Amino acid sequence: MFDKLGMLRASDLFHDLTDEQMTEVEKMTVMTSCKRGSLIYGQDDRSESLFLLKKGRVALYRLSPEGKKLTTALITPGTLFGDMEFTGSTLAGSFAEASEDSILCVMTRHDLEQLISRYPAIGIRLLNVLSRRVRDLEARLEEGLLRDMHARVAAAILRLREEQGSDEVRVTHQELADSLGTYRETVTATLGDLQNRGLVALERTRILVSDPSALERIVARGASAPD
Repeated sequence: MFDKLGMLRASDLFHDLTDEQMTEVEKMTVMTSCKRGSLIYGQDDRSESLFLLKKGRVALYRLSPEGKKLTTALITPGTLFGDMEFTGSTLAGSFAEASEDSILCVMTRHDLEQLISRYPAIGIRLLNVLSRRVRDLEARLEEGLLRDMHARVAAAILRLREEQGSDEVRVTHQELADSLGTYRETVTATLGDLQNRGLVALERTRILVSDPSALERIVARGASAPD
């Protein structure tokens, strides 16, 4: 069973609402679970919903005309995502897939608009979410301009390290490859080289950052890892 109220109260979006206000929020939201590999929404969905990930991990991605997956975001617990015109988000052409068994809080556009009109602080927090999303997109654009794969992989690892607030970055080789628009084998070979140089340590679904300063130097040069 879900502790729905506890999950909502732990969110930055609702953390300082009164008990009465939280009861109102609870009535407006639906908690649901998704198994790993489940599609939360696809490119043809048109419903306007906002999702708050409470547990697990979700990958947002698009497909190129050739059918290649390009991951646009890796959603971690506490992060909002979904389709809302007024948040600048859209489902058109997008997919959301549970990378792990996940628990989601779902709210309709109508209910969220009601909450924002009653409690403007929630709207301000949504703006903060959008600002972080824009910064993330800008960082990804900068990564795409780097000259070689070592620099691109290093930049992506450092970005995820900052987003997750930990030297233990939760990401698979395939997810990293999809976010960079390249092949898993290329990313695995690059990570192996970085590990041999003592800059990272690799686990099954994690990358442990051992020397962030060295990764930053690789990014700054936009060139191959140093000898």
